[in-house]
Amino acid sequence: MEKTIAYMYLRLSRDDGDEGESNSIGNQRELIKSYADKAGFQIIKEYIDDGFTGSNFDRPDFKRMISDLEKKACKTIIVKDLSRFGRDYIESGKFLQKTFPQIGVRFISVNDNYDSDNADVNDTHLILPIKNFINDSYCRDISMKVKSSQKTKRQRGEFIGAFAPYGYKKNSKKKNHLVIDRNISHIVRKIFEMKVEGYSSKAIADELNRLGIQTPQAYKEDNGSNYSTGFSSNQSKWQAKMINRIIENRVYLGDLEQGKRTKLNYKSNKEIKVSQDDWIKVEGTHEAIVTETMFNVANKMMGRDILNRKTKPDFLAGLLYCADCGNQLVRRNQKTKNGQTIYYICGLYNRGKGCSRHSIKEEDILSSLNYILKQHIKYQEELFLRIRQTDLSKSEYDLDLDDLLAEKKKYETLRRSLYMDLEDELIDEEEFQSFRKSYQLKIKEVEQQILNRKKAYNDLEEILNSKENWLTGLEKYKNIESIDRQTLAFFVDRILVGEKDEEGRPRITVFFNDMEKLDILKRILKGAKKTKTSNLVSFNSMAIKVLSTEREGVALYG
Repeated sequence: MEKTIAYMYLRLSRDDGDEGESNSIGNQRELIKSYADKAGFQIIKEYIDDGFTGSNFDRPDFKRMISDLEKKACKTIIVKDLSRFGRDYIESGKFLQKTFPQIGVRFISVNDNYDSDNADVNDTHLILPIKNFINDSYCRDISMKVKSSQKTKRQRGEFIGAFAPYGYKKNSKKKNHLVIDRNISHIVRKIFEMKVEGYSSKAIADELNRLGIQTPQAYKEDNGSNYSTGFSSNQSKWQAKMINRIIENRVYLGDLEQGKRTKLNYKSNKEIKVSQDDWIKVEGTHEAIVTETMFNVANKMMGRDILNRKTKPDFLAGLLYCADCGNQLVRRNQKTKNGQTIYYICGLYNRGKGCSRHSIKEEDILSSLNYILKQHIKYQEELFLRIRQTDLSKSEYDLDLDDLLAEKKKYETLRRSLYMDLEDELIDEEEFQSFRKSYQLKIKEVEQQILNRKKAYNDLEEILNSKENWLTGLEKYKNIESIDRQTLAFFVDRILVGEKDEEGRPRITVFFNDMEKLDILKRILKGAKKTKTSNLVSFNSMAIKVLSTEREGVALYG
């Protein structure tokens, strides 16, 4: 008796819980061969999708099989059961009830005792849809369980990514924990240091390429990982966007931010971005590569318009701003008979688009900064020495949020009153929408100020609990002869340069980092039981002005 030729289709998924031996590729093959021998079929070709989900039909060998079936060289498919064919009950139903009958394909599912050649109407139109629906529900249930398990691990601070971030590797003894990869961690630090020094991201990438440093992808591949990234696979050189991703990633602070993307649904591999508010963030999950100060300053510099220089940028890159228009100052060289004079002018003026010159010599501003920074460091040291001698507790200082809360309440009241004004026809619809938008914006701004203030107090708790560490950190800066770029960037947020006064002296205003925290510390000292207000009077008057408010800064004539 001549045997009927048939195709065999095998599938095993890594994500639907089918890793057991009963559903292994080998088991499926043996079961189908046994059935084929008894039922008079000759298997002429097998199609295998190993590691592909059954929730959709985007599988390479499945597509090849359908293409071959349409050529009508063979008209029979045999599978172990319906779940191996697919778990999407709608798409499975289309194939079994429409596509296969149209092209004359015979479909056999061994464990379901289903053969389309001798199935009755109930089998095809009632029993199969129910089984397909059950398979689809199973797939959805597994997907939900996997997502729930991943969420729990993320909330515990476990790293669940397939590959460790550049600069780290997975702990061989604890796979969900990151440890520093000492072979390349210095490259990560170099990237942050160069950004703090004022290099553009492109300049950093160019330097790494010049030094022959492997890209993250190349490094992983050389170490035996089938590595994939969000970048094009043919990118063998460092690029600015790679540098930016590293600098923005809080993993280098020892924190994990996971769940940034999610699959559209369990039937699709398409991923969508998740709102940053919904990311799962856990701090202190592993050893940091860079300090918080280094991280913050590098990210601040990345947000500023630093020129794409291939050589080292100027000392004040990303720090100098025009006090009138807010544009960055640009560096200029003027040749003189004694050499050259370096000075800065307003960037807007330099482009011929307005403002005024705001010219200042580099030597003048560096001299002023050297003095201001030394005084600021001295003040911080005195402040923390005073705190170390003071018995502080959280009950001895107020959160000082009453003014902000009152301001928020005021705008909320004004926003509510708009509805009555509109109803009484005191304002029209256009005015209503305009005022409403304005008040909502004000409320949002105040809420952010409240969050910032609370965060500042929480951060200060850490400072108060590690006074010695803070003073140790200041120790290396207090005896500096002249400031370097890194010291300047660590302490200074920005410098405003105003026009010259009647005597030809430019006015500069320096804004220091963490001024709000220092201002809070000053108020804490004033309110502490064992500290007298007069203790602050002996501090340098210029430094006291530093702490008065973030908006005021330090003013000094050159």
